[in-house]
Parts: sequence; structure tokens; C-alpha cells
Amino acid sequence: IKKSPANGIKLVVRDRPFERTLTLHKDQAGTVGFRFKQGRINAVVKDSSAARNGVLTEHNLLEINGQNVVGLPDDATRAIIDAGGQIITVTVMPSVIFDHLMSNIGGSLVKKL
Repeated sequence: IKKSPANGIKLVVRDRPFERTLTLHKDQAGTVGFRFKQGRINAVVKDSSAARNGVLTEHNLLEINGQNVVGLPDDATRAIIDAGGQIITVTVMPSVIFDHLMSNIGGSLVKKL
């Protein structure tokens, strides 16, 4: 980095407070053990991969396998989970913080798909 020209360095900063990325394994039925509605996790199955890896209710889904799912309809998010293979990574954020961040973002930056 020190030897690179100043105009040749690009830096991307991802600042999403309180986000967590979890790795989940699908069971034999192809589920990871949580339910969600409008991107918000509302139930976690006992003894599932989600429960063992710390998925909590009242958290919003941000990414599935690195793909942004904020604003996607639930069926599109489910399709990403289904197509993601046996092991998926899920990035979540507490809903209270997510709602606060979204309420302070201009409507032109985020739209429902």
C-alpha cells in the first residue's frame, strides 16, 4: 500500500453498527431453522442450526451469502436461501437499530422491490 500511487488506492468502508455475520448449515429438509416476514426474523426453531449459531428474533436480514436482501420480497429472499447450498452465511442486525437507520435514510436511496 505504501508504494502504491495515491490515486490507485480505493477503500470501501462498510459501517453498519451491530451487524453480525453467522454461518448456518441446512438440515435434511433444507431449512436453516428460522422464519422471517418482511425481512425480520420472527421465529427460531429449537435445536436448529440457527439456534445453535445465535440467530435471534427481532433481527433483520441484511445479506444472504453476501447478497443484499434489504427491501427484497420474502419469496425472493427464500429463493436465495434455497439456492445457497448446504452452508449459508447470514448477516443480521437488531431490528430496533435497523428501523432507526432506515427511518433516517432518504426515500430515494431505498425502495421496495
